[in-house]
Amino acid sequence: MERAMSRPLRPGLIAEGDSDCDFLLPVIDRQLNEILLANPSADCDVFPSRRSVCVKKHGKQRFREAAARLARQCQLVFVHADHHEVHEAEEMAADIGQNPHHAVVLVPKRETEAWLLADAEAFRRVRGAEIGILPDDVEKEQDPKALLKKVMGPAGVDRPADYFELLGQDISLDVLKTVPAYKRWYDRTADALKGLHYL
Repeated sequence: MERAMSRPLRPGLIAEGDSDCDFLLPVIDRQLNEILLANPSADCDVFPSRRSVCVKKHGKQRFREAAARLARQCQLVFVHADHHEVHEAEEMAADIGQNPHHAVVLVPKRETEAWLLADAEAFRRVRGAEIGILPDDVEKEQDPKALLKKVMGPAGVDRPADYFELLGQDISLDVLKTVPAYKRWYDRTADALKGLHYL
């Protein structure tokens, strides 16, 4: 009996800023692969995540139009926002979502940088990073962006955003799942995959 063909899963990301994309794209790809590999009944080919060509600074209208275009090209779309713009992200997800499972909101407690601070081991390739000042609870950190700059400063890194992709590749997904906002996104993603019949 001939085996049915696998379904494609092409994720997309709509993010507020370029550096957010740099960190989130590898994390999303790694997390989707982990979820699907853990389920023996999942039968799909996961493509690398696509990102929207526009970010917030390009203007609200262009940002929304680019998001809608990306959503038409992807089976699952993640809409990122910082915590103070969660309602805007939810509205966009509702607007571009072709069904209730198509668009998933991805919102850290304060800023994406909080997630980067969760795992000291992720900084092992940043020689000289001051990991001793990393907080025990990243969601209690009032200014994650400023703290990340302090962590990277001793390594001679003026622009921490230059390392976001590297940190996204190295950060432990198990550690991230201990961060409540990340766990919420993880659970929503698993629900979406079930709703879309990938799980």
